[in-house]
Amino acid sequence: MRTVKELRDAVTEGLRWVEKQPRVKEAEVYASATYLNVQRICYATNVPSNGLEEPKSEESYGLSVRVRFEDGRLGFGKEDSALDRRGYGNAFLKAERNAVLDTDFHSLPSPLPASLRGKARAPRNAFADKAIANLDDGKAIDKAYDCLGGAFEALARAERDLNITGELNFTVERMALANSNGVKAEEENTQALAALTTLLEGKPDIAGMDFDSNTHLKALNARKTGFSSAEKALAMRGAKSIESGSYRAVLGRLAVTDLLHSRFEVGLNAVDEQATPFVGKLGRKLFSTQLNLSDDALVSGAIGSRGYTDEGFAAGKTLLVKDGVLENFLSNDYYCKKFPDEKRYNPLNGYRRGRNYASDPGIHGTNLVVEPGSFSDEELIREVRNGIYIGRIWYTYPVNGLASSDFTTTIRGDSYLIEDGEIKSALTPNTCRVSDNFERVFKGVLGLGRKQRVTFAWGQEPVVITPETAVESVKVERIAKGLY
Repeated sequence: MRTVKELRDAVTEGLRWVEKQPRVKEAEVYASATYLNVQRICYATNVPSNGLEEPKSEESYGLSVRVRFEDGRLGFGKEDSALDRRGYGNAFLKAERNAVLDTDFHSLPSPLPASLRGKARAPRNAFADKAIANLDDGKAIDKAYDCLGGAFEALARAERDLNITGELNFTVERMALANSNGVKAEEENTQALAALTTLLEGKPDIAGMDFDSNTHLKALNARKTGFSSAEKALAMRGAKSIESGSYRAVLGRLAVTDLLHSRFEVGLNAVDEQATPFVGKLGRKLFSTQLNLSDDALVSGAIGSRGYTDEGFAAGKTLLVKDGVLENFLSNDYYCKKFPDEKRYNPLNGYRRGRNYASDPGIHGTNLVVEPGSFSDEELIREVRNGIYIGRIWYTYPVNGLASSDFTTTIRGDSYLIEDGEIKSALTPNTCRVSDNFERVFKGVLGLGRKQRVTFAWGQEPVVITPETAVESVKVERIAKGLY
């Protein structure tokens, strides 16, 4: 894999060359390298199975340039698998050929004034682990079988055929950038992630899912992930259905995560496009006073953490909701300069998805942190007393357009009925649809748990660090009658 030094040398030499080209007013060169190791678990009792498929890995690297020309046009170009003169030369030609005029673009990033810099700064390579960067196949395979072994431990007395699927991902990301305004940055990040779904086949099939993640290998508990996945599947036996109505509910961490990813759109780009429910609502009380949220790139061990943005700024924390009041939006350098009159905006979320050189910086979250409350998980159940526990949801979509807080989602597995302050039975998956309003649900917070956990949603890069959350009501519709 390409080293940080190789990336640094490439952007330094590339910037020097690009700045010498005709009609160039300012330029930026960004280089990155990514390595991904995937251990895919696929085990079944009713067909021949090894448990672990052939391990796979992929590596990519390259660079890109952003160029502002003297006539005001802005161009972007990238070159794959090249860090030399050919690479930045070809990238520049593409940027020159594709340049367009954007009257909202004012300049490439410059060093931030003290008032906008993050108060905390991550130690160098705080989110990188040599054990992941130098991971060999043998150790990666051991971790995968450790995860599968945890499931076997919990399933020692299972009476059904089993189908266990999941994967362990080990990722190394490196980047470097330099621009004409003196902004420079370089960083290495690592991630270890385990996710496992255990399915007990029958009529009906029942399943449980668990996960774990960390920036450091030794903190990844693969065996516990496997064990918890199987335990949750076993807990789904004897599931019951409920009828349509409004129910008090405890939202599990994955359910909170899915709702936040789907409906809590607070990027300034979405505000500019009128594609969020929160246009014109800064400074207004929208949620329960118990709700406090921030985007924090400096959380130790969280796989969304970064030391630097992909625009070269030291990463930091942006307060989004305080005591239920919407305080800020996420932004990058482009949008801060597009809306200069709003002084609260800061350019701390200018990232390229996957730290990939192939795109220019958009607005992306890092770790969306829901501040904990004072309840234990058991106390939240007692607080609800009679209602439902929603562990997992899927197919969460906006309803009535992106500018509305209305949503629909389907309750999946790991969900239960609550009676007299106790979990009484599992809730049959895929028999209930929640059709409600995001702001209404989170105005009715009854309490938040004191135990946070790093969680993530399928296909989403930012992570959510959240406790379980009890709410006054969710509107549930019974579906799939006659099927379960």
